[in-house]
Parts: sequence; structure tokens; C-alpha cells
Amino acid sequence: MDQTTGRMLNPNMEYYRLAGLNDIPELVVHMMTGKGYDERGVIGLGEPPVISPGAAISNAVANAIGVRVPFLPLTPDRVLAALGQKAGA
Repeated sequence: MDQTTGRMLNPNMEYYRLAGLNDIPELVVHMMTGKGYDERGVIGLGEPPVISPGAAISNAVANAIGVRVPFLPLTPDRVLAALGQKAGA
């Protein structure tokens, strides 16, 4: 990533480098607790980031191959089976 503009410098995803500890600033976490904050007693943390990637990747694969793979994880066998059903339809 260009440090000045924030733009990606990778020509494609083959050379995409995941962020490491030295690339991410220190996080300061503040937990909101106390009377009146959550009257229902519900506690949750971290669920949304875990759920979204599977759907996003599955939608990207469906867009690329033209058919949905109905189950996760997207294994080669499942993708090929979905493609086979598309060809047979």
C-alpha cells in the first residue's frame, strides 16, 4: 500500500500481502458496561466479522463461475459438482 495515498500497489490478488503486526496500529479497546447499557443482559463480541467473509467469498465464486455452490467450505469437489449440475441442466 502506498503510505501517502493509501492506494493498493498490487496488480492482482496473487501478490496481495496480508497485514502483519507491524502494519496495524495499536488498538485501544473500550468495553461499554454498566447499568442501563444493555438492559437485556446480552453480551456479544466479534460475531459480525466471522460471518461476513464466507458469504462474500461464496458470492464472488458464484459470480465467477455462474452457479452457486450451496455449502461451505468451498472445496474443489463441491465447486466441480456445482459446475457439473450447471452443465447437465
